[in-house]
Amino acid sequence: MNSLNNCRLAMLETVFVTGADKGLGFSLTERFLSEGFRVFAGQYGTGERLQVLGGRFPQTLTAIPLDVSSEESVAQTARAVARFTDTLDILINNAAVYLEGDRPALEDDIGSHWLRTLDVNALGPLRMTRQLLPLLEKGRRKVIVNISSEAGSIADCWRDREYAYCMSKAALNMQSRILQNYLAPRGFKVLAIHPGWMRTDMGGPNADIDPAESAAGIFALVMRDWSPGDPIYMDYRGTPLRW
Repeated sequence: MNSLNNCRLAMLETVFVTGADKGLGFSLTERFLSEGFRVFAGQYGTGERLQVLGGRFPQTLTAIPLDVSSEESVAQTARAVARFTDTLDILINNAAVYLEGDRPALEDDIGSHWLRTLDVNALGPLRMTRQLLPLLEKGRRKVIVNISSEAGSIADCWRDREYAYCMSKAALNMQSRILQNYLAPRGFKVLAIHPGWMRTDMGGPNADIDPAESAAGIFALVMRDWSPGDPIYMDYRGTPLRW
């Protein structure tokens, strides 16, 4: 029975989701599991919701402690995934922070949140992509999704503050473009997706949509047949955004 289960698991498509223990990450994890994927879930917090979800999907959900701001943590995560599978089809870089709740103005103290925001939101995805690339290169889909934001658009910027968050997402957009240039010859597709204003810890209770709605849209985008020249930066419904 164990060998049969192992064969069945080996046939499933695989996805890694960072920041999977809450918000959009949790909704994406639940969505991919419901669609028959084997999901590796990067867990930063206690992971209580993931434990409950694991009861529903004991064979296909693997939660792994992960801090995307730590090179060693990311490397350990990559080694852990490699013990379970030889290939990874999709990477969703979702983990992010928003540390400007009081929306400081230019004249206010910069504070440590600036570097922390850039480290997690911009460098974290690059760390994950670097470490998991050997598994992704063996995957069938070869899709890398960076969860970006309309806040990363320079052309459509309307804000007069929130420097750290906006700059981190603009940097993530540039990273996505460079990665697509670099990985397209190997058959990869990179997407930078604005998930919408969601009712999460980050978005707040008055936001427009439930994260499950965004997760459904992102899942549909991942499932498309992409060409390297197709748009990269878009919202969760597939509407292209201006860089």
